[in-house]
Amino acid sequence: MIIRKIVPKLALKRVAAYARISTLTESQEESYETQVHYYTDQIQSTEGWILAGIYADQGITGTSAAKRSEFMRMIEDAKSGKIDIILCKSVSRLSRNFAEAQKYVHELKSINVEVRFEKEGISSFDPSSDMIFSIMAAVAQEESRSISENVKWGNKRRMEMGIRHVGSNHMLGYDEIQGKLTPNKDSWIVKLMFEEYAAGLAPTVILQHLREKGAHRMRSDKDFTWSVALRILNNEAYVGDRLLQKAAPQNYLTKRPNLNEAYEGKYIYNDHEAIVTPAIWDAVHDRFKREQLAKEQGLKVQRTTHFLYGKVFCAECGEPYRRYTARNAGGHYKTWRCRRRVNTGKCECRHVKENVLLAEIAGALGWEWQDEESFDSWAFLESVDKVLVNTEGIEVFMAQSCVQEEQSRQTA
Repeated sequence: MIIRKIVPKLALKRVAAYARISTLTESQEESYETQVHYYTDQIQSTEGWILAGIYADQGITGTSAAKRSEFMRMIEDAKSGKIDIILCKSVSRLSRNFAEAQKYVHELKSINVEVRFEKEGISSFDPSSDMIFSIMAAVAQEESRSISENVKWGNKRRMEMGIRHVGSNHMLGYDEIQGKLTPNKDSWIVKLMFEEYAAGLAPTVILQHLREKGAHRMRSDKDFTWSVALRILNNEAYVGDRLLQKAAPQNYLTKRPNLNEAYEGKYIYNDHEAIVTPAIWDAVHDRFKREQLAKEQGLKVQRTTHFLYGKVFCAECGEPYRRYTARNAGGHYKTWRCRRRVNTGKCECRHVKENVLLAEIAGALGWEWQDEESFDSWAFLESVDKVLVNTEGIEVFMAQSCVQEEQSRQTA
């Protein structure tokens, strides 16, 4: 009788590797490529292993797993049963956040996925490695904290000397030449925003003008939004000044401003060539203050509201007029009413139908009145600052830019 010894065939292990570098500098480019090629060759040449994937994050900090798309994809694949072993160069490459490093290693271990760290020579499946891993994870986090503190110290020293570079983000309307901001070919976009907002034009009008003139954002062909325009209008660099350390320094783990850390900003006047004049800058921020005061009084103008809203006020009490839908025998129609009269009944100023109000405004401006559809809302927003409604009629106040234009025309 022939007895044969049957040797069970070993199951293939699905092996993946994770590689990460924190910057995109040329000196580290080779390290990134080397890690990817090294682990690919190692896995493919090891008997019993099959390549489950190479996951690599480049130019991303190791203190936050959520910001590393490849890392999170690897974790999801492991949870889906696609990976048995994960190779990593060192604990610091996996994470520089002590809590996150422990969380993910223990999470992977609980679903029977082993993590091996080449530099430290430890495996998450080795019972004696827990203490070593904890120590190395803490060291990796401490290294990140030390780097962060050094960067903050350097930034503070440069700030004290008045040195502040715009970095790789650049700035619309400026180029940085030999450490100084210099207006470039896009400076007209910034100038138009400031001048038209200072002149009292509505945000929708300004955005429309930017579209008509072919203005685009710095890194895309998308049209400007008002939120983007507001950031520009609030940037003191465009008046030639610089505010260094605008916000609290970032926490090295969360990458968010650490509000518990004391910091002191430094404002530098006349730091570089301005795109807008101090007078325009002041006019823009005076308007911000007026609009903030209006909001506090309950007048909230939005891009989707009717173009008359925020322009029409009661001559008796100073409260804004609001738009309402009314009804009569002919059906529904729009009417404008004093807010105080509607809320308290303590104002005698009249209600006025929308078509009547538009006709009165057109007459005051010397426009030919036909109907509501023909009313030029853009011209109204550009030229009119305020309309006061009284019991006998209306009074129209022109925007400052239109007044100055008329005065210049008469002088000429």
